[in-house]
Amino acid sequence: MNAFRFETPLFFWLLAPLFAAEIYALWRLKRARPSFLFSTTFELENIRPTFEQRLKRWFPAVYLVGATLIVVALARPQLGVVESKIRGEGIAIAMCVDRSGSMAALDCFDARGRRVDRLTAVKSVFKDFIAGSAELPGRPNDLIALIAFGGFVDTRSPLTLDRASLLETLDKIETPKPLYDARGNVVRTQVIDEESGTAIGDALAASVERIKDAPTKTKIVVLLSDGMQTTGALTPEEGVKVANAYGVKVYTIGFGASGPTPFPTTLPNGETAITTQILEFNDAALKTIANATGGRYFYASDVDALKQVCEEIDRLERVEFESGSYAEYRDIYVVFAALGIATLSTLAFLCATRFRTFP
Repeated sequence: MNAFRFETPLFFWLLAPLFAAEIYALWRLKRARPSFLFSTTFELENIRPTFEQRLKRWFPAVYLVGATLIVVALARPQLGVVESKIRGEGIAIAMCVDRSGSMAALDCFDARGRRVDRLTAVKSVFKDFIAGSAELPGRPNDLIALIAFGGFVDTRSPLTLDRASLLETLDKIETPKPLYDARGNVVRTQVIDEESGTAIGDALAASVERIKDAPTKTKIVVLLSDGMQTTGALTPEEGVKVANAYGVKVYTIGFGASGPTPFPTTLPNGETAITTQILEFNDAALKTIANATGGRYFYASDVDALKQVCEEIDRLERVEFESGSYAEYRDIYVVFAALGIATLSTLAFLCATRFRTFP
Protein backbone atom coordinates (compact mmCIF):
# COMPACT_ATOMS: atom_id res chain seq x y z
CA MET A 1 0.00 0.00 0.00
CA ASN A 2 1.38 3.42 -0.97
CA ALA A 3 1.88 6.05 1.73
CA PHE A 4 2.67 9.77 1.77
CA ARG A 5 4.09 11.91 4.55
CA PHE A 6 6.06 15.07 5.35
CA GLU A 7 9.33 14.53 7.19
CA THR A 8 9.52 18.14 8.56
CA PRO A 9 5.95 19.50 8.62
CA LEU A 10 6.92 22.41 10.92
CA PHE A 11 7.93 24.37 7.81
CA PHE A 12 4.23 24.76 6.99
CA TRP A 13 4.15 27.48 9.65
CA LEU A 14 5.91 29.68 7.07
CA LEU A 15 2.66 29.80 5.11
CA ALA A 16 1.01 31.94 7.81
CA PRO A 17 3.30 35.01 7.46
CA LEU A 18 3.48 34.44 3.69
CA PHE A 19 -0.28 34.68 3.22
CA ALA A 20 -0.52 37.49 5.77
CA ALA A 21 2.09 39.54 3.88
CA GLU A 22 0.30 38.98 0.56
CA ILE A 23 -3.06 39.99 1.99
CA TYR A 24 -1.50 43.12 3.49
CA ALA A 25 0.11 44.00 0.16
CA LEU A 26 -3.21 43.68 -1.66
CA TRP A 27 -4.91 45.80 0.99
CA ARG A 28 -2.32 48.56 0.61
CA LEU A 29 -2.57 48.42 -3.18
CA LYS A 30 -6.31 48.88 -2.95
CA ARG A 31 -5.92 51.91 -0.67
CA ALA A 32 -3.05 53.48 -2.59
CA ARG A 33 -3.48 57.01 -3.98
CA PRO A 34 -3.46 57.41 -7.80
CA SER A 35 -0.11 58.16 -9.41
CA PHE A 36 -1.57 60.51 -12.06
CA LEU A 37 -4.43 62.97 -11.66
CA PHE A 38 -6.89 63.56 -14.49
CA SER A 39 -9.62 66.11 -14.67
CA THR A 40 -11.98 63.43 -15.94
CA THR A 41 -11.88 59.68 -16.52
CA PHE A 42 -15.03 59.53 -18.61
CA GLU A 43 -13.23 58.58 -21.80
CA LEU A 44 -11.10 55.99 -20.02
CA GLU A 45 -14.13 54.12 -18.73
CA ASN A 46 -14.99 53.00 -22.25
CA ILE A 47 -11.57 51.40 -22.81
CA ARG A 48 -11.74 47.61 -22.33
CA PRO A 49 -8.92 46.00 -20.34
CA THR A 50 -6.34 44.16 -22.42
CA PHE A 51 -5.50 40.48 -22.13
CA GLU A 52 -2.27 41.37 -20.30
CA GLN A 53 -4.16 43.45 -17.77
CA ARG A 54 -6.64 40.64 -17.07
CA LEU A 55 -3.81 38.13 -16.79
CA LYS A 56 -1.79 40.30 -14.42
CA ARG A 57 -4.64 40.20 -11.89
CA TRP A 58 -3.71 36.58 -11.25
CA PHE A 59 -0.03 37.29 -10.52
CA PRO A 60 -0.51 37.49 -6.73
CA ALA A 61 -2.19 34.07 -6.78
CA VAL A 62 0.61 32.65 -8.97
CA TYR A 63 3.16 34.07 -6.54
CA LEU A 64 1.40 32.36 -3.63
CA VAL A 65 1.35 29.04 -5.53
CA GLY A 66 5.09 29.23 -6.24
CA ALA A 67 5.96 30.20 -2.68
CA THR A 68 3.70 27.45 -1.31
CA LEU A 69 5.49 24.87 -3.48
CA ILE A 70 8.82 26.01 -2.01
CA VAL A 71 7.44 25.62 1.53
CA VAL A 72 6.11 22.15 0.67
CA ALA A 73 9.58 21.20 -0.57
CA LEU A 74 11.11 22.42 2.70
CA ALA A 75 8.65 20.15 4.56
CA ARG A 76 10.29 17.19 2.71
CA PRO A 77 7.40 15.26 1.19
CA GLN A 78 8.10 11.53 1.01
CA LEU A 79 6.45 8.67 -0.82
CA GLY A 80 6.65 5.17 0.59
CA VAL A 81 5.26 1.68 0.52
CA VAL A 82 3.61 0.43 3.71
CA GLU A 83 3.78 -3.29 4.42
CA SER A 84 2.19 -5.28 7.19
CA LYS A 85 4.56 -6.94 9.60
CA ILE A 86 4.20 -9.25 12.58
CA ARG A 87 5.91 -7.90 15.65
CA GLY A 88 6.54 -9.97 18.75
CA GLU A 89 8.87 -12.37 20.39
CA GLY A 90 9.52 -15.76 18.81
CA ILE A 91 10.99 -18.76 20.56
CA ALA A 92 14.25 -20.65 20.24
CA ILE A 93 13.97 -24.25 19.03
CA ALA A 94 16.65 -26.90 18.79
CA MET A 95 15.62 -29.60 16.34
CA CYS A 96 17.53 -32.70 17.42
CA VAL A 97 17.37 -35.53 14.86
CA ASP A 98 18.50 -39.13 15.34
CA ARG A 99 20.70 -40.29 12.44
CA SER A 100 21.81 -43.60 13.97
CA GLY A 101 22.01 -46.77 11.91
CA SER A 102 18.49 -47.87 12.78
CA MET A 103 17.07 -44.75 11.09
CA ALA A 104 17.86 -46.45 7.77
CA ALA A 105 15.03 -48.93 8.35
CA LEU A 106 12.63 -49.05 5.39
CA ASP A 107 9.32 -49.16 7.23
CA CYS A 108 7.93 -45.75 6.19
CA PHE A 109 6.02 -44.52 3.17
CA ASP A 110 6.00 -41.05 1.63
CA ALA A 111 3.03 -39.11 0.26
CA ARG A 112 3.27 -41.00 -3.04
CA GLY A 113 3.19 -44.39 -1.38
CA ARG A 114 6.88 -45.11 -1.99
CA ARG A 115 8.86 -46.94 0.65
CA VAL A 116 11.43 -44.67 2.31
CA ASP A 117 13.72 -44.97 5.30
CA ARG A 118 12.87 -43.47 8.67
CA LEU A 119 15.30 -40.56 8.39
CA THR A 120 13.89 -39.48 5.02
CA ALA A 121 10.38 -39.53 6.45
CA VAL A 122 11.43 -37.52 9.49
CA LYS A 123 13.21 -34.92 7.36
CA SER A 124 10.10 -34.49 5.23
CA VAL A 125 7.86 -33.82 8.23
CA PHE A 126 10.41 -31.57 9.94
CA LYS A 127 10.68 -29.50 6.75
CA ASP A 128 6.94 -28.90 6.90
CA PHE A 129 7.21 -28.02 10.60
CA ILE A 130 9.84 -25.38 9.84
CA ALA A 131 8.69 -23.97 6.49
CA GLY A 132 4.96 -24.71 6.65
CA SER A 133 2.57 -26.83 4.61
CA ALA A 134 -1.14 -27.46 4.20
CA GLU A 135 -1.27 -28.99 7.69
CA LEU A 136 1.41 -26.90 9.44
CA PRO A 137 1.70 -23.09 9.46
CA GLY A 138 5.49 -23.11 9.78
CA ARG A 139 7.74 -21.24 12.22
CA PRO A 140 8.87 -18.07 10.36
CA ASN A 141 9.52 -16.01 13.51
CA ASP A 142 11.50 -18.55 15.53
CA LEU A 143 15.21 -19.02 15.89
CA ILE A 144 15.93 -22.65 15.01
CA ALA A 145 19.08 -24.72 15.47
CA LEU A 146 19.67 -28.15 13.96
CA ILE A 147 21.51 -30.97 15.72
CA ALA A 148 22.05 -34.47 14.35
CA PHE A 149 23.21 -37.36 16.49
CA GLY A 150 24.04 -41.01 16.35
CA GLY A 151 26.99 -42.27 18.33
CA PHE A 152 28.40 -38.74 17.99
CA VAL A 153 26.65 -35.38 18.15
CA ASP A 154 27.03 -32.89 15.32
CA THR A 155 25.64 -29.35 15.29
CA ARG A 156 24.56 -28.85 11.70
CA SER A 157 23.23 -25.30 12.11
CA PRO A 158 23.34 -22.74 14.93
CA LEU A 159 20.27 -20.69 15.77
CA THR A 160 19.13 -18.96 12.61
CA LEU A 161 16.18 -17.31 10.88
CA ASP A 162 17.49 -18.34 7.47
CA ARG A 163 14.91 -20.97 6.54
CA ALA A 164 16.41 -21.75 3.13
CA SER A 165 19.85 -22.54 4.57
CA LEU A 166 18.33 -24.53 7.43
CA LEU A 167 16.22 -26.71 5.12
CA GLU A 168 19.20 -27.32 2.85
CA THR A 169 21.26 -28.42 5.82
CA LEU A 170 18.47 -30.68 7.07
CA ASP A 171 18.28 -32.35 3.67
CA LYS A 172 21.97 -33.30 3.86
CA ILE A 173 21.67 -35.33 7.08
CA GLU A 174 22.26 -39.02 6.36
CA THR A 175 22.64 -42.26 8.25
CA PRO A 176 26.17 -43.73 8.55
CA LYS A 177 27.38 -45.16 5.24
CA PRO A 178 30.02 -47.90 4.89
CA LEU A 179 33.30 -47.04 3.19
CA TYR A 180 34.96 -49.39 0.73
CA ASP A 181 38.54 -49.83 -0.37
CA ALA A 182 39.67 -50.53 -3.94
CA ARG A 183 38.89 -54.26 -3.52
CA GLY A 184 35.33 -53.62 -2.35
CA ASN A 185 36.00 -54.39 1.31
CA VAL A 186 34.38 -52.32 4.04
CA VAL A 187 36.92 -50.17 5.89
CA ARG A 188 36.73 -48.26 9.16
CA THR A 189 34.11 -50.63 10.50
CA GLN A 190 34.75 -49.50 14.08
CA VAL A 191 33.97 -45.88 13.23
CA ILE A 192 30.78 -46.91 11.43
CA ASP A 193 29.70 -48.99 14.42
CA GLU A 194 30.31 -46.02 16.73
CA GLU A 195 28.38 -43.64 14.46
CA SER A 196 25.46 -46.08 14.32
CA GLY A 197 24.92 -45.85 18.09
CA THR A 198 22.43 -43.60 19.88
CA ALA A 199 23.83 -41.00 22.30
CA ILE A 200 20.63 -39.41 23.58
CA GLY A 201 22.18 -37.81 26.66
CA ASP A 202 24.96 -36.15 24.68
CA ALA A 203 22.48 -34.96 22.06
CA LEU A 204 20.25 -33.34 24.67
CA ALA A 205 23.16 -31.54 26.34
CA ALA A 206 24.45 -30.28 22.98
CA SER A 207 20.98 -29.02 22.03
CA VAL A 208 20.65 -27.09 25.27
CA GLU A 209 24.11 -25.61 24.75
CA ARG A 210 23.02 -24.26 21.38
CA ILE A 211 19.92 -22.41 22.63
CA LYS A 212 20.66 -21.53 26.27
CA ASP A 213 21.88 -18.02 25.39
CA ALA A 214 19.12 -17.25 22.88
CA PRO A 215 17.52 -13.79 23.35
CA THR A 216 14.04 -15.28 23.82
CA LYS A 217 11.99 -16.14 26.87
CA THR A 218 10.94 -19.55 25.60
CA LYS A 219 13.52 -22.19 24.68
CA ILE A 220 12.57 -25.73 23.68
CA VAL A 221 14.21 -28.84 22.29
CA VAL A 222 12.41 -31.21 19.95
CA LEU A 223 14.32 -34.48 20.21
CA LEU A 224 13.39 -37.37 17.93
CA SER A 225 14.83 -40.86 18.23
CA ASP A 226 13.86 -44.37 17.22
CA GLY A 227 15.74 -46.19 19.90
CA MET A 228 17.19 -46.26 23.36
CA GLN A 229 20.52 -44.96 24.59
CA THR A 230 23.35 -47.24 23.49
CA THR A 231 26.42 -45.01 23.79
CA GLY A 232 27.57 -41.55 24.83
CA ALA A 233 29.43 -39.80 27.62
CA LEU A 234 26.27 -38.49 29.32
CA THR A 235 23.21 -40.42 30.42
CA PRO A 236 19.72 -39.07 29.64
CA GLU A 237 19.36 -38.15 33.32
CA GLU A 238 22.50 -36.02 33.13
CA GLY A 239 21.18 -34.37 30.00
CA VAL A 240 17.98 -33.55 31.91
CA LYS A 241 20.02 -31.75 34.58
CA VAL A 242 21.62 -29.58 31.93
CA ALA A 243 18.22 -28.73 30.42
CA ASN A 244 16.69 -27.86 33.78
CA ALA A 245 19.68 -25.69 34.70
CA TYR A 246 18.86 -23.37 31.79
CA GLY A 247 15.09 -23.66 31.87
CA VAL A 248 14.82 -25.53 28.58
CA LYS A 249 11.68 -27.56 27.93
CA VAL A 250 12.13 -30.78 25.95
CA TYR A 251 9.57 -32.45 23.70
CA THR A 252 10.60 -35.99 22.85
CA ILE A 253 9.30 -38.06 19.96
CA GLY A 254 9.62 -41.79 19.70
CA PHE A 255 9.53 -42.88 16.07
CA GLY A 256 9.37 -46.37 14.61
CA ALA A 257 8.43 -49.72 16.03
CA SER A 258 10.00 -52.84 17.47
CA GLY A 259 10.09 -56.19 15.75
CA PRO A 260 10.99 -57.47 12.27
CA THR A 261 11.75 -54.51 10.02
CA PRO A 262 12.94 -54.29 6.39
CA PHE A 263 16.46 -53.00 6.38
CA PRO A 264 18.95 -52.18 3.59
CA THR A 265 22.14 -54.20 3.71
CA THR A 266 25.17 -53.45 1.59
CA LEU A 267 26.65 -56.54 -0.06
CA PRO A 268 30.41 -57.02 -0.64
CA ASN A 269 29.97 -56.16 -4.31
CA GLY A 270 28.49 -52.76 -3.39
CA GLU A 271 24.89 -53.62 -4.19
CA THR A 272 22.09 -53.12 -1.68
CA ALA A 273 19.78 -55.91 -0.60
CA ILE A 274 16.69 -55.68 1.59
CA THR A 275 16.84 -57.94 4.60
CA THR A 276 14.76 -58.27 7.72
CA GLN A 277 16.23 -57.26 11.05
CA ILE A 278 14.81 -57.26 14.55
CA LEU A 279 14.82 -53.70 15.91
CA GLU A 280 14.18 -52.85 19.54
CA PHE A 281 12.45 -49.72 20.72
CA ASN A 282 12.48 -48.53 24.32
CA ASP A 283 10.90 -45.17 25.09
CA ALA A 284 11.75 -45.08 28.81
CA ALA A 285 14.56 -42.54 28.36
CA LEU A 286 12.47 -40.30 26.12
CA LYS A 287 9.59 -40.30 28.63
CA THR A 288 11.97 -39.49 31.47
CA ILE A 289 13.45 -36.54 29.61
CA ALA A 290 10.06 -35.05 28.69
CA ASN A 291 8.52 -35.45 32.13
CA ALA A 292 11.55 -34.08 33.97
CA THR A 293 11.82 -30.92 31.85
CA GLY A 294 8.15 -29.95 31.70
CA GLY A 295 7.70 -31.10 28.12
CA ARG A 296 5.73 -33.97 26.65
CA TYR A 297 6.48 -37.33 25.14
CA PHE A 298 4.90 -38.38 21.85
CA TYR A 299 5.01 -41.63 19.96
CA ALA A 300 4.65 -41.89 16.19
CA SER A 301 4.68 -45.21 14.40
CA ASP A 302 4.44 -43.75 10.88
CA VAL A 303 4.60 -40.52 8.89
CA ASP A 304 0.95 -39.54 9.43
CA ALA A 305 1.30 -39.96 13.18
CA LEU A 306 4.51 -37.91 13.13
CA LYS A 307 2.70 -35.09 11.32
CA GLN A 308 0.02 -35.11 14.02
CA VAL A 309 2.73 -34.94 16.69
CA CYS A 310 4.33 -31.91 15.02
CA GLU A 311 0.91 -30.25 14.74
CA GLU A 312 0.40 -30.77 18.48
CA ILE A 313 3.84 -29.34 19.34
CA ASP A 314 3.16 -26.42 17.02
CA ARG A 315 -0.06 -25.62 18.88
CA LEU A 316 1.59 -25.94 22.28
CA GLU A 317 4.44 -23.58 21.46
CA ARG A 318 2.75 -20.66 19.76
CA VAL A 319 3.46 -17.07 20.84
CA GLU A 320 0.83 -14.39 20.28
CA PHE A 321 2.02 -11.52 18.09
CA GLU A 322 0.61 -8.05 17.58
CA SER A 323 0.31 -6.93 13.99
CA GLY A 324 2.06 -3.73 13.01
CA SER A 325 3.36 -2.06 9.92
CA TYR A 326 6.48 -0.49 8.54
CA ALA A 327 7.15 1.68 5.51
CA GLU A 328 10.11 2.46 3.32
CA TYR A 329 10.08 6.10 2.16
CA ARG A 330 11.92 8.07 -0.53
CA ASP A 331 12.16 11.87 -0.81
CA ILE A 332 10.24 13.61 -3.59
CA TYR A 333 10.81 17.23 -2.46
CA VAL A 334 12.88 17.87 -5.59
CA VAL A 335 9.70 17.82 -7.68
CA PHE A 336 8.00 20.49 -5.54
CA ALA A 337 11.15 22.58 -5.29
CA ALA A 338 11.64 22.52 -9.05
CA LEU A 339 8.00 23.51 -9.69
CA GLY A 340 8.14 26.28 -7.11
CA ILE A 341 11.40 27.73 -8.44
CA ALA A 342 10.14 27.51 -12.02
CA THR A 343 6.88 29.28 -11.09
CA LEU A 344 8.58 32.14 -9.22
CA SER A 345 11.29 32.52 -11.85
CA THR A 346 8.73 32.72 -14.64
CA LEU A 347 6.70 35.25 -12.67
CA ALA A 348 9.79 37.40 -12.00
CA PHE A 349 10.78 37.26 -15.68
CA LEU A 350 7.31 38.36 -16.84
CA CYS A 351 7.14 41.17 -14.30
CA ALA A 352 10.53 42.45 -15.46
CA THR A 353 9.70 42.31 -19.19
CA ARG A 354 6.30 42.23 -20.86
CA PHE A 355 4.29 42.99 -17.71
CA ARG A 356 6.57 45.63 -16.29
CA THR A 357 4.66 48.75 -15.12
CA PHE A 358 5.63 52.37 -14.42
CA PRO A 359 6.00 54.02 -12.07
